[in-house]
Amino acid sequence: MFDRLKQKTAQLLGALVLASLSTLAFAAYPDRPLTLIVPFAAGGPTDVMARVVAESLSKVLGQSVIVENTPGAGGTVGGTRASRAPGDGYTMLIGNGGTLAVSATLYKNLSFDVLKDFIPIASIGDAPQIVSARKDFPATGLDEFAAYLKQNASRLNFGAAGVGSGTWLGGQLINVKLGVKVNGVNYRGAGQAVNDVMAGHIDYMVESTTTAVKYVNSGLVKGVVVLRPKRIAALPDVPSAGESGFPDLLYDIWNMILVPKGTPPEVVKKLNQSLVLALQAPALRARFEAAGIEDTTPEQKTPEGARALLASEVARWRPLIIDLGATPD
Repeated sequence: MFDRLKQKTAQLLGALVLASLSTLAFAAYPDRPLTLIVPFAAGGPTDVMARVVAESLSKVLGQSVIVENTPGAGGTVGGTRASRAPGDGYTMLIGNGGTLAVSATLYKNLSFDVLKDFIPIASIGDAPQIVSARKDFPATGLDEFAAYLKQNASRLNFGAAGVGSGTWLGGQLINVKLGVKVNGVNYRGAGQAVNDVMAGHIDYMVESTTTAVKYVNSGLVKGVVVLRPKRIAALPDVPSAGESGFPDLLYDIWNMILVPKGTPPEVVKKLNQSLVLALQAPALRARFEAAGIEDTTPEQKTPEGARALLASEVARWRPLIIDLGATPD
């Protein structure tokens, strides 16, 4: 009896020591730089947003947040890299409706399950999407754009950051909603597609206002239509879909920060609290507003709300991807 009591006491003390050490470890977190994986090449909208967030988050955490570009396969190469990282809070992934929700259905042999292998930290902002075209594109507004596509679809091309990306999905949505079949040209990142639109090598792309605003305002590309019910303040001269005969052709891209599964709840909580503070920083808000990025709901800034958003978006896009018969090739 006495020996059993000694054994239980020793076990209890051991557990208390481990708990104390664990608490001390979490209190010290983070004690080294963090990595934020961007699943696209530098220069695209996801990369631009990631760098703004990383800069603000590093100030809150007191540690550098290093942006690592890992492009390829519509964002799934970066997703795979992040899913295999230790769940210790030092590796994060930024993703959006394309790289997370669409890829879950599109890629049949994906090496990770976005709903099981990641823990969402928070949704960080919603980016309106705009059709940006080569400078000499002969249509303005969705009605003219639709008429032009229906007459010329066979000789047009739209750009995308890979099959399954948000830019690819936007191009496919236009095809479906307008009843046309414009060919998609896929790149390793949206930045490369934007460059070819500016050069006139491809005709248009569905692009985030994160990068489009500066190019439209400088005249490097033509803003054809914003896929929203109303015009946005960042691009007041670009017509909205709500002004056209296709008022339901609407498309925003939400963006989210996630960590690999196994990340301790205490770390998830601290990252979430730090990220929410970073998103409130005046410098970040100013840059987001200038790019047309809108704040998400308070609920979607929680891990639970972000997870609910991710699950609902996977379910939302699955039927369309199946109907398209799309493949990664």
